[in-house]
Amino acid sequence: MAPHEPTRLTVLYDPKCSLCCRARYWLVAQPKYVPLEFIGAGTDRAQQRFPELDPQDTLDNLVVVDSAGAVYRGPKAWLICLWALRRYRSWALTIGSPALLPSARRFIDWVSRHRKRFGIAGSSN
Repeated sequence: MAPHEPTRLTVLYDPKCSLCCRARYWLVAQPKYVPLEFIGAGTDRAQQRFPELDPQDTLDNLVVVDSAGAVYRGPKAWLICLWALRRYRSWALTIGSPALLPSARRFIDWVSRHRKRFGIAGSSN
């Protein structure tokens, strides 16, 4: 998945998005090969840690930065998150294969574009 073996992944997610928050809580609960750190996209903390990243882009797309500084956006960010998980690494490798990646990309892009329809953070989960 990655050209090097990351030792940590930092996930920039929209803390005002219900779907994003649910995904974060789910990821936190999963057994991991690689630790995940979560930072609210567009926050002062995110801008201090990653001044080179466009804050609006990190709010519009899931963005993951690995321990070597490689940046993953959108579908690749979702796949690297799955790759970090013990139960889902094989899924990430399968979904990220040349045969399935185009379909996965379309699905993830669709969910990302329509994520606001899933409610507001703090609503009934």
